[in-house]
Amino acid sequence: MSSTSGRARRGGGSSTPARALRRLHRNPAARPVLGFLRRHWMVAVAVVSIVVLVLAVNPGKLWGVLSRVELRPLLLMLPCTLAVYVVRGFGWHAALRQIGVKISMHRSVVVMLAGQAMVFLPAGDLARVKMVRDTGASGHDAGEITGTIAFQELLYMTLMGFAVLPAIAQHPDIGGVVAIITLLQVSIFVVLLWERGYKLAVRTVERIRFLRRFDRELRDIRPAFVRLFEPRAGIPIVLCNMLAVTLAFVLFLLALRAVGVHNIGFAKAAFIYALGHILAALTFLPGGVGAYEGILTAFMALQGVPPSQGAAAALLYRGFNDILMAVIGLGSGWWLRHHWPHPGGARRRPRGAPSAASRS
Repeated sequence: MSSTSGRARRGGGSSTPARALRRLHRNPAARPVLGFLRRHWMVAVAVVSIVVLVLAVNPGKLWGVLSRVELRPLLLMLPCTLAVYVVRGFGWHAALRQIGVKISMHRSVVVMLAGQAMVFLPAGDLARVKMVRDTGASGHDAGEITGTIAFQELLYMTLMGFAVLPAIAQHPDIGGVVAIITLLQVSIFVVLLWERGYKLAVRTVERIRFLRRFDRELRDIRPAFVRLFEPRAGIPIVLCNMLAVTLAFVLFLLALRAVGVHNIGFAKAAFIYALGHILAALTFLPGGVGAYEGILTAFMALQGVPPSQGAAAALLYRGFNDILMAVIGLGSGWWLRHHWPHPGGARRRPRGAPSAASRS
């Protein structure tokens, strides 16, 4: 009896979780779930992070805040959200035209909106490369289009970081983090514009087996970056992204007002949002889900905002900026598939419409 209990004390505690995991793997009903979690573990981590945040701030208090949202700022969030992505679509159109893509501004904006349906997928923005091809746009190269997307995303993030710089004097504890992030962003621009450094970076990246399939795109990104730095194209792109960043700050401020936070002005809201956006991007979670909300809630708590209100504002912003835009993206993607020609040049007929042969 004592030997049995001794074995339990020596190995039972440590081996029980392993045995339970093996039994779970052998369970036919659990295999699909485990397979999904293995393939999409980053999404699972993001969802768990949101759940932990909700539990940490007290679900009852959070629901109480959300049930008393102010209607006027809530309604203003819808046109503001759309304006962010329409303006970014204008900037992307200027970038596409600069590299020789023959595409209308309307089509560029719709592709930008459609791409938001992929916001929760890793590298989901790159789905726009295929969408541009599917709309029948000519004069394009996949690598150069990837370059326009990378250029705009990096520019957007860099402009967002400028909102953090004025507040470093008031928050010296984050100065080191901001300096490292700024240095990384500047280094990326330098590497992409300095030919010798770029070639060295490409050779280094191509040693990673997973990235070898992007060899052509990696080699075509630099020419796109160089062309987009020309003043004729660069100035409109920068101006559009500056306006988009400002609208994103306004959208977050409207979320704060909607949940009853009135003691934070535009400058402070821009600082909190920009810092949360940049730090959440470093987690590599899809869309920074979970990390973004937690960081914003913590920083707003330092400004005297109750955690339930801070979390409600962050979730409200997420709901408009990501979930609503993902739904709009699905609708825009449907429009693309049904109203514009495919690579073969044939336009898809609406269901029930007569074919050319039947009309003749």
